[in-house]
Amino acid sequence: MKGAKPKPTNMKILTGNPGNRPLAPITEEPFTADEPKKPAWLTQDAAEEWDRLVDTLSPILSSAAAGMLVVACSAFAEMREGERIIETEGRFYETVNKQGMKMKRPHPAMQLVVTARNAYHKALTELGASPVAHTRVKKLNPSNQLDLPTMGAKRFFTA
Repeated sequence: MKGAKPKPTNMKILTGNPGNRPLAPITEEPFTADEPKKPAWLTQDAAEEWDRLVDTLSPILSSAAAGMLVVACSAFAEMREGERIIETEGRFYETVNKQGMKMKRPHPAMQLVVTARNAYHKALTELGASPVAHTRVKKLNPSNQLDLPTMGAKRFFTA
């Protein structure tokens, strides 16, 4: 099925309901700002990126974002590992073909970096951390109470 992914009512409220369409009743608990717990098994690069992202995105993060944070941080760590390999071994390596000619080929770590960079970018977009996505997401309330009057409560409660 093509088209935009459907957005939960809570996310529509948090982003200000840009389409101004009537909102469905909230059946799930609202998102509230809290700090996701960092897994102990993260590598050093991933753990440092976790701390940086949580510090930067704390107003818009909830514990529901922990899985996507793991994806982003793991992709970041893979990207850094590939970059370190390229720094020491170079971007290209030489091989000899069947005719005995030398050929330069891209280092396999180049593909690792590209794949990890794409995964990192997608995860940041899902977290609302890309420049475009960040402008569309509002801060979460630190408590379980949504401030409905400022988020279009009249439209929310109409059927």
